[in-house]
Amino acid sequence: MLNRRFSIVLFSALLLAVVILGLPNLFPIPRVAAINRTITLVGLVSGWNFTSTPNPTITVIQGDIVTINLSSGDTLHQFALDVDKDGAKFTGSCSTGDTCSNQFTPSTPTSVVINTSSLSGTYTYFCTIHSSMVGSFVVNPSTSVGGTEVPIDRLALVAPYLGLASAQAILVAITAYMIRNRRKEKKK
Repeated sequence: MLNRRFSIVLFSALLLAVVILGLPNLFPIPRVAAINRTITLVGLVSGWNFTSTPNPTITVIQGDIVTINLSSGDTLHQFALDVDKDGAKFTGSCSTGDTCSNQFTPSTPTSVVINTSSLSGTYTYFCTIHSSMVGSFVVNPSTSVGGTEVPIDRLALVAPYLGLASAQAILVAITAYMIRNRRKEKKK
C-alpha cells in the first residue's frame, strides 16, 4: 500500500504533466502567414520583362515582405509603386506618397523592398520615366489562398516536457521506494 507522502508526490508529478500537456492549448502558437518574396523585373522601354506579355501582374499576400530586384536592358529607369493611388506619374522622379527605387541603368541594378502589411487591393507599378512600363501589383488579403501554412506538430513541441515530466515521476517513485525500504529496515 502506498503511503500518504508518496501518493502526494505522485499526484503532484501527474498534475504537473497534465499542466505541461495543456500549455499548448492554453497559449496557442500564432501562425505566421507573411513570407519574404523576391521578384525580378527587367526594365525595357517597351515594357517590364518585355516578352509576348510585358508588364506582368505581381500578386502577393498582405503582410508579405517583397524585394523587387531591378535591372535595365536598355537605358535609365526608376521603379515606382503608386501606394497613394493617385495615378502613375511619368516625371522622371518619385512622387511623394509612392514607394520608389533608385534610378538604375544596365550597369547599375538596384532593388526595392515593399512591406505589404498596410496595403490591400490593386496598385499600379510603373517606370517614372517611360509610360509604356505600367503593370498591376495585387495585394490579396492574408486569408486568401496563396501562402503555405505549416501544421503545428504539438507532440514534437511537448515531447521534451513529457520526457522531463516522465523522468521526474520516475525519480520521485524510485526515491519514495528507497525511503520506504530504508524505514522498513530501520524498524526491523
